Amino acid sequence: MKTKRVLALFTASMMTAALLAGCGGSSGSSQTTAPAAQSAEATEKAAEENIQSGNEKTETTVMEEAAESVTVAVDDDSFTIGPWGGASAVRDWTENILWAHLAYRPFIGAMLDDGVQLVAAKSVTKTDDATYDIEIWDNITDSQGNPIKAEDVVYSYNKLAELGYVTDIGTYYAGSEATGDYTLQIKLKNTMDGAIEKVLTSCSIASRTWYEGASENDINLSPATTGAYTVTDMQTGSSVTMEARGDYWKKEDRADAELQNVNKIILRCIAEASSRSIALENKEVDMAEVSASDVGRFEGNDAFNVTKYNNAMSQYLIFNTSENSPCADVNVRKAIAYAFDAAMVLQGSGSSAGTISHDVAPNLGPDYVQEWDNQDYFGMNLEKSAEYLKAAGYEPGQLEIHLMVSSQAPQGPYQALQAMLEQAGIKLVIDAYDRALRQTYDSDPTMWDMSELSQSVSDFTTSFWNILFSEDNYEYGTQGFTKDDKLQELLKAANAERSEENMNAFHDYVIENCYMVGLYTETRSIVTTEGLTDICLEKLNPVLNAMTFTEQYVPVAK
Repeated sequence: MKTKRVLALFTASMMTAALLAGCGGSSGSSQTTAPAAQSAEATEKAAEENIQSGNEKTETTVMEEAAESVTVAVDDDSFTIGPWGGASAVRDWTENILWAHLAYRPFIGAMLDDGVQLVAAKSVTKTDDATYDIEIWDNITDSQGNPIKAEDVVYSYNKLAELGYVTDIGTYYAGSEATGDYTLQIKLKNTMDGAIEKVLTSCSIASRTWYEGASENDINLSPATTGAYTVTDMQTGSSVTMEARGDYWKKEDRADAELQNVNKIILRCIAEASSRSIALENKEVDMAEVSASDVGRFEGNDAFNVTKYNNAMSQYLIFNTSENSPCADVNVRKAIAYAFDAAMVLQGSGSSAGTISHDVAPNLGPDYVQEWDNQDYFGMNLEKSAEYLKAAGYEPGQLEIHLMVSSQAPQGPYQALQAMLEQAGIKLVIDAYDRALRQTYDSDPTMWDMSELSQSVSDFTTSFWNILFSEDNYEYGTQGFTKDDKLQELLKAANAERSEENMNAFHDYVIENCYMVGLYTETRSIVTTEGLTDICLEKLNPVLNAMTFTEQYVPVAK
């Protein structure tokens, strides 16, 4: 094997190449590094348990000879493999290896350390704060042989903006135009730090000719991919098989998302955690995420490797502050916020491993104020809850709240929340919807009072806040239908200057008004079979094409 290091050159006007970021190979029964930013207690525990945080950059191992296959058990059946789609656990693992993007961000905060790797973009030149000229490679093709030109890139960005799946595109992308066969210009509508990196890394590129002539089956079952892998078999709700493209257009200086360390990647949906553990033990899969209660079966066993990491998605609760919900009253919101313990909600998932939130955003961004983790942040206090409930005009047992959740997510945490609120005299009704229906209801203030969602940090804490609170993203104010001019002023101030004063002002204002409540970031465990020594965690998701396979690795699928 050999290790490839790719460097990035950033000047005042140009980004010309990609920087190393990625994954270091390691051997043994566990791999990890401590998270960079958490409370003192959480950091100490993380160091003891070796929990990866996703905001370090290391070297990527490039395999001289690719492994034949890897079979991965996943708990989500949402195999959305078309070029553009809503976020899901499986899509997060597959999008960048199936679809070329202009650039790839391999770790949290990559833009701070010149860490963005160019993929379809050959160069990026800054004309002014809101304008960037892009040159793409002139030999890009998809898996069906369609050439990709600048007009296809423009089409892809405009299509994604129209569909609205990616918040970063809606927030930062103003438009683009082709200026030649292989050149285009991108305009930003928001020029805050990291905006261009978000735009460059957020859009899958597809052939316009292919897409407009494709049927729904073509798009969802056998798309013409532009990335290093293509789909060779798709069993809806069951499995998807991806194979490395022998005709992949880029031969040198590949980004991490373009590596082909394994010829075939098979994802199998196994929803039950216990069944995934059994599948590992029975040699039916090579890799699986296992529950906290099962991980002890694999630790210390030389036949397996265990990697613990903080889940990319941090959980939080949104209150519907519109006139359609009792949560329009801040006293109702605070009665709920003081009626439960986030650690007990986490335990409802069958795990006690995680980092409890002290802001709606997790402690991962470089602008996160560490002192927040030493301050009180709601928490179960039934006396306070009762005071706020009374102030809102409710007697115990009178208030009914509807919580919207995903039917595809484990229901244990919501049931734990329901039980705690019942102790406080608040009836919680859990309304579980499939992903498509839930996305429809997200913007309907008549359908829910509270909603549980998750979101990831790509760079700054302010970026996380923007996704939740920026009026630029919502015609109705925020994710929680909040119309508050002061909230927007404080957010804009924090975006303009991430000083501790500005960060504290926004953080404190959200707590004071209890618009949203952070819950936790769950610690998860991935187990691999002998010889699969490094699962290459980037942005807190495994990079399946860039994992390290040693001579001891024997795949279950030949």
